[in-house]
Amino acid sequence: MLPSTTERPPTAPGGRPLLGHLIPLLTDPLALLAALPHMGDVVELRFGRTPTYVVCSPQAAQQVLTNADHAFDKGGTFYENMRSIVGNGMATCPLSQHQRLRRLAQPAFRSERMTGYARTIQAQVCAFTSDWHHRQALEVLPEMRSLAIHSNLAMMFARREVGGDVAGLRKAVTDFVDHQTVLRMIVPGLNRLPTPRNHRYRRSEAALLRFLDEEIAAYREDGGDHGDLMSMFTTSVDSDRLSDREVRDTAMTVLLGGVTATAVGHAWALHQLSVDAALDSAVAKEAQAVALLEHGGSAAEVMAQLPLTRGVVAEVLRRRDPSWIFPRVAVKDTVVGSRRLPAGAQVLLSPYALHHRPDLFPSPENFDPHRWDGRDPHRATGWLPFGAGASKCIGYELAFMDLTLSLAFIARSWRPQPGPGSVRPRPRLHLEPHGLTLRLIKRKTH
Repeated sequence: MLPSTTERPPTAPGGRPLLGHLIPLLTDPLALLAALPHMGDVVELRFGRTPTYVVCSPQAAQQVLTNADHAFDKGGTFYENMRSIVGNGMATCPLSQHQRLRRLAQPAFRSERMTGYARTIQAQVCAFTSDWHHRQALEVLPEMRSLAIHSNLAMMFARREVGGDVAGLRKAVTDFVDHQTVLRMIVPGLNRLPTPRNHRYRRSEAALLRFLDEEIAAYREDGGDHGDLMSMFTTSVDSDRLSDREVRDTAMTVLLGGVTATAVGHAWALHQLSVDAALDSAVAKEAQAVALLEHGGSAAEVMAQLPLTRGVVAEVLRRRDPSWIFPRVAVKDTVVGSRRLPAGAQVLLSPYALHHRPDLFPSPENFDPHRWDGRDPHRATGWLPFGAGASKCIGYELAFMDLTLSLAFIARSWRPQPGPGSVRPRPRLHLEPHGLTLRLIKRKTH
């Protein structure tokens, strides 16, 4: 029985008849979300007649994400649409299936494998940026997406060179990104309409799935450990192992999620260095003082020598978290904080809203990497770019390392300068920097 002292959540102002809060969600969702926390730990929005509840306090967010009372699950239109695109992997499957998938995939993300992945990241960044030239104008997000595709493919598949497949895979990922909009994630059936965009995505998806199926079969036959993610995904744990379909869905989730979110994080980090010359110089100096991985040392040792760069990444993920919003569904009547939620309610968690609370992060609009000096962001209250609880992103350690090392390897040799025009956040599936172009200046090294 629910406590009698609980109340329904307050409703956000600005709703319209029939449409509810749909228009502000589509036109300026960040402003809408940032205005909610002062109203309480849970606030109601409406889309038509359907109530949706936004979690606005770190305590309430932890309650939903840790899900100790099994009151929440991954369901509703968002996850139905995502499952139709990336399959039933760890990011999209019901929580009843998540624990087994996570247990079987976890060996790929153990700390002792991180040094191998770090060397792969370094090699890919150095090779990718070798084609850059002094005073080159850079369309940052597409370029960082290409870099992320190269790095993620190399970490996923080390059995052979996949260079000849990169162009087709780049198209598949680009079509995936272009396919995602806020409207598409909340309106049922849009992914199934016979539109040119949907047909284009399905063709790219089919090509990517064929590639994955062929690689999975080859890894099964090979049976060796190549120091990559796929070797672990296709290896038995005890007497159990992921099926071929589960491996494919896991690979789709890791590959597409890693490419899209990592590329956005890279882009925001370079943007920040471009507008802060002092910070850029300090990050470059720190990066140049660190011995590269081919000279020995572990990923942990190199990361420990990059405290400022780590702070920049942590602050990017706070202020411009790519994963700005994601949903859960209440599977039974429950209480979150002091508010009563009915079974079937859609619950939105917004790291963006939490990351901009001044009581958690003073002067939240200021970019301050030193707020993380001596602090582990993964333990900070309210910092949730990778989620929390049992469903926390399985690759969070790898993703944070990728962002940190890639930024350091780029900053060693290149100084980004702002391009023409203004840059603004564009909320799609991820929080993208819209209009971001930079000019690259070759840095003098000693």
